[in-house]
Amino acid sequence: MIPLINKDFDGLKTALIEMLSGGMVRVNVRSFQNDTVSFASKDDVITYMIHLGYLAYDQASKSAFVPNEEIRQELTDAIESIPTSIRLPRIMIAAEKSGGGKTFFTCVLLSLLKERIEAVRAFKCGPDYIDPMFHRTVLEIPSRNLDTFFVGADTLRYLLGREVLENRELSESRIAVLEGVMGFYDGLGGVSERASAWEVADLTDTPVILIVDMKGRSLSALASIKGFMEYQERSHVAGVIFNRLSPMIYPGLKKKAEQELGIRVFGYIPELRDLTLESRHLGLVMPEEIPGLREKLELVKEKIRAGIDLDGILEAAEEAPELLIKIPEIIKKQEGKTISGAAAVHTVCHAVFDGSRAIFQGKRELEAPAADNKNSSSPVIAVARDEAFCFYYEDNLDLLKKLGARIRYFSPIRDQEIPPEASALYLGGGYPELHAKALSENKTMLSSIREAIRNGMPCIAECGGYLYLKESIEDPDGKRWEMTSVLPGNSQDTGKLGRFGYITVTAKKDGLLGPEGTQFRAHEFHHWDSPENGTDFQAKKPVGTRGWECGYTTESFYAGFPHLYFYSNPEIAEHFVKQAQSWREAIWEIQKE
Repeated sequence: MIPLINKDFDGLKTALIEMLSGGMVRVNVRSFQNDTVSFASKDDVITYMIHLGYLAYDQASKSAFVPNEEIRQELTDAIESIPTSIRLPRIMIAAEKSGGGKTFFTCVLLSLLKERIEAVRAFKCGPDYIDPMFHRTVLEIPSRNLDTFFVGADTLRYLLGREVLENRELSESRIAVLEGVMGFYDGLGGVSERASAWEVADLTDTPVILIVDMKGRSLSALASIKGFMEYQERSHVAGVIFNRLSPMIYPGLKKKAEQELGIRVFGYIPELRDLTLESRHLGLVMPEEIPGLREKLELVKEKIRAGIDLDGILEAAEEAPELLIKIPEIIKKQEGKTISGAAAVHTVCHAVFDGSRAIFQGKRELEAPAADNKNSSSPVIAVARDEAFCFYYEDNLDLLKKLGARIRYFSPIRDQEIPPEASALYLGGGYPELHAKALSENKTMLSSIREAIRNGMPCIAECGGYLYLKESIEDPDGKRWEMTSVLPGNSQDTGKLGRFGYITVTAKKDGLLGPEGTQFRAHEFHHWDSPENGTDFQAKKPVGTRGWECGYTTESFYAGFPHLYFYSNPEIAEHFVKQAQSWREAIWEIQKE
């Protein structure tokens, strides 16, 4: 019966929910064939449940109902455990290796799809912050991350399908585009498919288009494609696009690939020598640092439009099976406390983008819409967002809102102080070393943050935000600039990535994120380092035995290099919001006195 309930067969799930709410549902018991394979309607299933004793039947009204509280609870638990099935056309853009052109093509594809489809959404596999910024530049709404090291399969599918789940009334004209990470099968430690783009595709049943770099080869590429198709039984490779290929060679190579490999070829990208994206620290530079980025993307789009089979890509996306979603327990607990639905998600998405853009233009932070929370007395979390602090997982911010917090953005570079209504601080990562002079010269902001933290305002500071709380930062030229001095030590360029990659972090003492023993998954990615990085947490790499102490914490404070992903342990976000609310209430009591 569970598959029938999940699919809402003939309105079965709706009818059961009505009965669980205390109602009675009229049912025709005469059509039942007395077996479990001839169900022709919901009435047949309900009649069967009556025979089993899960439902009772009132002869006078010819209606079924739940007979007692014990069964009501049993049926409620059963229905809540059933995943919700949603339709979400989707496609993943992957590559043979890192630097294979995924981001550039994904942005072009998003732009092409945006011309035809009402709701285009973008996702990035893995922990990368910058690639989603390029997606956002095209779509003007946030892109989100999907990472199988951070979360399990159920949460992963929830994060992918959440907007559809919460916005059923919106148009069915929608598509999700997922950008892969590194090479398609490259995962943890270089020796596992765990946390790879392939694992995301496998857990979400997402068709994959493989970008194949044709520079310096032709038929040899077919052997590579065949290997990608066969390396895993469920490769999910639905087709390929040839990158850096001459238009003259394309027709013959396409025919040969489709005939010999049985794979669809969705087009080609000509070599675009003058249209490349610069890199920094193993990642792209920020979109705002590329002059004329939008114009460059438009130029690329027009150059490759004719060579791409967009209709074929859409057909492949439509072939993606329905996505089965289980709502995380922490979200279930918040149902009825925070707003859900189309208006909330849509306006929040735009608020995040517009807020970032406003700050870059030197304007005051953009207040999150009032509709974001029903409770105006909910705590306000002030989020640093400007050129220096721009690395945030949108899902982190979304979860804080779902847990009842309101978000206010502010600029440590331009604003004079933190928002006066703030009940907590969130100082994310970014490149404070590139803006050390501007940050240092904003003395009133330095003082505002220092005093707020010393007065016990809850604060999360990660990576760049953590460096901002130190005594000083050296810029790329080696000049030292004063920072907030909340924490001891200076930070400087080491010339290499420090402790790069995924980690599992365990608290060695009670603190803002939770009690001693609290664990969460995170990652580190930084060239700047400090001799004093704290000892309140133990970090461990997921492959091998390497580990180290890190981070600072108190009841109201967390700071360290690890970038947190709240859905890896939603309780840390819940604890943060509760502490913000407690601090807010304490201030109210002081003000009353």
